[in-house]
Amino acid sequence: MPVLLRNGDVRWLRWGERHGVPSPWIAGPCARLDSIQAGKWDRYQPVPVKLPVRRYMERNARNKPYWVRLNEGEYLQGLAARVGDEVRVYVVTVDTPAAYRHVSDRWPRVIAAT
Repeated sequence: MPVLLRNGDVRWLRWGERHGVPSPWIAGPCARLDSIQAGKWDRYQPVPVKLPVRRYMERNARNKPYWVRLNEGEYLQGLAARVGDEVRVYVVTVDTPAAYRHVSDRWPRVIAAT
């Protein structure tokens, strides 16, 4: 997964951890914002990062994939997590907007450049 560094460079990090794999990482590709705020990620020395993607995939009510395009200056928010010398990235998610809750209960958090 691409991560935007403060100097403008992009670094590629491994994305999350597969479910069912014994490991010290939290399983899955995402980190719920409320779990970050509750301290669940503290042991991973979490750092908020920007994910410089132009679009991301969601699924509609029929479970068909479709692409959501980000506007200029928008990023997905990520969380860089550390175990020892290894760093991985997770996509930060929030509650899905009401109009789309029939599809999923979580939605990637979109942030603007600052």
